Amino acid sequence: MNARSFRYRAARADGQLLRGRIAAPTRTAALQVLSERGLHPIDVSAEGEPAKRATTLPIADLALLLRLLADLVDAGVPLVRALQMLETMVATRIAVLLPAVVAAVTQGRTLASALHDAEVIVPPEVLGMIQAGERGGGLTVAIRQAGLLCEDKAATRGELRSALAYPILLAIAGTASLALLVGIVLPRFASILGELGQSLPLTTRVVLRGGAIVKQAAVPMLVLVVVLSASLRAWTSAVEGRRTWHRFLLALPVIGDLRLGAAGARICTALSALLVSGVPIVPALRSAAASAGDEEILSRMLGARDDLKHGARFSVALNRRHAASIMVQRLVRAGEESGQLASMLSHAGGLERERVLRRVRGIVRLVEPAMIVGFGGVVALVAAALLQALYSVRPGG
Repeated sequence: MNARSFRYRAARADGQLLRGRIAAPTRTAALQVLSERGLHPIDVSAEGEPAKRATTLPIADLALLLRLLADLVDAGVPLVRALQMLETMVATRIAVLLPAVVAAVTQGRTLASALHDAEVIVPPEVLGMIQAGERGGGLTVAIRQAGLLCEDKAATRGELRSALAYPILLAIAGTASLALLVGIVLPRFASILGELGQSLPLTTRVVLRGGAIVKQAAVPMLVLVVVLSASLRAWTSAVEGRRTWHRFLLALPVIGDLRLGAAGARICTALSALLVSGVPIVPALRSAAASAGDEEILSRMLGARDDLKHGARFSVALNRRHAASIMVQRLVRAGEESGQLASMLSHAGGLERERVLRRVRGIVRLVEPAMIVGFGGVVALVAAALLQALYSVRPGG
């Protein structure tokens, strides 16, 4: 078989992330070569393949697909036939992705491999669970566990969006109202007073001057924001830059705790599901760590994985690498001592998720009244300026 070129992203034993290319006949062979070099593969794809789009398939749609597939296979429907039946049972945006998966499975490839090469990014922990199920003969259970994992992710994202929806709507409505009053209503009224020969009150002049300053600074500020955003995006497009940026965010007082908690919840939930599916903890941790969504935490988790390979306990490795919160470390230690690590990881993931959501809701409860008071105060100032200008009108100039 002719060798092909594969792009890879992998981590060294010290946690440093590497990118490069490797020649191998198949993707499985490429993974094997990287492992023999002491690297921990995170993503390996064939050279020339179109880039996958992470947002092609929402996580809720993937959860529905996996749950339906598990039900069909559990009912005794062959895998290929079950995938074909799903094409008429799911939404169009999902159905269009299935023919390629069906073709790959029909040709003898595994379901995990077919999903990996599909036109949508499937979370690595999901692929790991399905692959473990195929190797161990428990494919139905693995698919169902993967579906539950995706449902859990979708529910968490939905709760976060619900918590942030009102503050965002309030900010948009408040900003639009102020722009209308200060940018259109008050200047036109002041112009009318000027034509009548009336002098403007001090409050009106102050508000108008402030509005003029904001209007003059709007374009330069917008340009500055765009330039800074583009620079940040270019810098974080490289692994090392993104890791430095994530390390900075983790060092912030409130944001850092939220990011560590959210990443810990995702990793614990994924790792628990992988362990239940029969994946050994060392390879399972590699797949679960990829769900962190944070390069720095990913690097720390891979470092903890390397400690595990050298005989360290998981709880000790997490503490040494600062890869998880104190609560997660304690629950992991309890799971190790009781022999119920998968169960305690699932419990830790749920507790971390609830803790993060409680903190987000608490912050939102503080932000909402502050925004109302802030916008209300500015609107009151503009209204006072408008009323004073109105009352200053005197017949005959």
